[in-house]
Amino acid sequence: MKKAIMFCGTASGVGKTIIAAGFCRLLSNKGLRVAPFKAQNMSLNSIALPEGGEISVAQALQAFACRVKPDARMNPILIKPDSGRSYLVRLGKPIGVYSYEDYYKLNGENRRIAFEAFDSLKSEYDVVVLEGAGSPAEINLYEHDFVNMSMAEYALAEVFIVGDIDRGGVFAAFKGTVELLHPKHRDLVKGFIINKFRGSYGILEPAFDMFKNYCSKPIVGVVPYLDLKLDEEDSVFGPDKRDGKVKIGVIRLPHMSNFNEFDVFRFLDVGFGFVKRPLELDDCDLVILPGSKNPLFDLEFMIESGFDVYLKSILGKKPIIGICGGYQILGKSIDGKRALGLLDVETELLNDKVVVYREYEGILDFEGKRLIGYEIHHGRTRSNGKLKQLLKGEDLLVFDSENLVIGTYLHGIFNNNVFLEWLFGFLDVDMKLDIDIFKKKDEQLDELSRILGDSLDLGIMLDGLDL
Repeated sequence: MKKAIMFCGTASGVGKTIIAAGFCRLLSNKGLRVAPFKAQNMSLNSIALPEGGEISVAQALQAFACRVKPDARMNPILIKPDSGRSYLVRLGKPIGVYSYEDYYKLNGENRRIAFEAFDSLKSEYDVVVLEGAGSPAEINLYEHDFVNMSMAEYALAEVFIVGDIDRGGVFAAFKGTVELLHPKHRDLVKGFIINKFRGSYGILEPAFDMFKNYCSKPIVGVVPYLDLKLDEEDSVFGPDKRDGKVKIGVIRLPHMSNFNEFDVFRFLDVGFGFVKRPLELDDCDLVILPGSKNPLFDLEFMIESGFDVYLKSILGKKPIIGICGGYQILGKSIDGKRALGLLDVETELLNDKVVVYREYEGILDFEGKRLIGYEIHHGRTRSNGKLKQLLKGEDLLVFDSENLVIGTYLHGIFNNNVFLEWLFGFLDVDMKLDIDIFKKKDEQLDELSRILGDSLDLGIMLDGLDL
């Protein structure tokens, strides 16, 4: 039985994550039980699962679009790149750190795990929506690639290739992609989707008949350029948002992770951007040091780039927040190595990884409040007892009230209105904070589903599925 549809791309960043998410919601709106799936994802953006483990935020978004709980099977192989090495997560659980050469030695086992995860999902759902990775036509990787066409072959998936017309050259990209596929895989491709179109459809449409002279696969739809506040690609930074009552600067660390947790700022009246140089923080009211996959390396970056001196110069003048690895960097030391010293805490790096998603009970400033978020970290951080502890637990949210420095292990903390209200209180701004980011994403996914329904030839796309 054919129960799988797959979205591949002519390249990374063409929008296949969002197209797949929108199609998940479209099928869910038709009353089908749908699951997303990406056999292998390379990303520093992951989210903890309520039952333990972690998966890419892209598949978590797609699960949300399907209205189902995220599941480790939906992203069975997750790779976190780290300075020439790969940190491997299988079915949500950390396995180890490997060189790229050693990682390929695990290819057969990883492929088997991915195929088994797909089979398990297929047995429980009406349809599985697969997402490819990068391009399916990377000829140097083809024999090792179990994310794209070999996965499609195993899943008996109807494959549609997404291209970004905003970049230009979309028809050449479509033709070239199909030509570079193995002959047995070309037949799996059922059509192409033009994404991010802005312009006159009347000028574009004649190209469809012209394209038939070069490729027999049809164009099944043209999706307009959309201004969505969703996790577009788990490896691509979104555009900056410059205007607002408050200006927030996030230091763009070389090994920055979980940048998606700043999505809530897109829905608020704030200016927001990732900064590479200290002077870019001059007009910011709030500075954030984000999570890091490699805090020791990023600590060196902070010192070499002058961010350490800059942050010390604004102590007590602007709030500074460190999240996870950023929290560790703000402390006095990491594994005995001197850190920035802006928070009186010390961190010991451990082999065991903390991965937990839960509700946290507030104390002091948050007495009687509960914050929801998740932890993904290897370190244990300890304060000397002089910092304010704002959550029950061991140094999960600490505050130096004199210098306005905050450190936390809680990813997703900005999704808590009670925390934003407390934080913006230091900036003396009147900000509407009744935001429900999950409701906003839900509304956007429904709108995306409607647009895809209007833009795509669903007759062609659904004809080959046994629904």
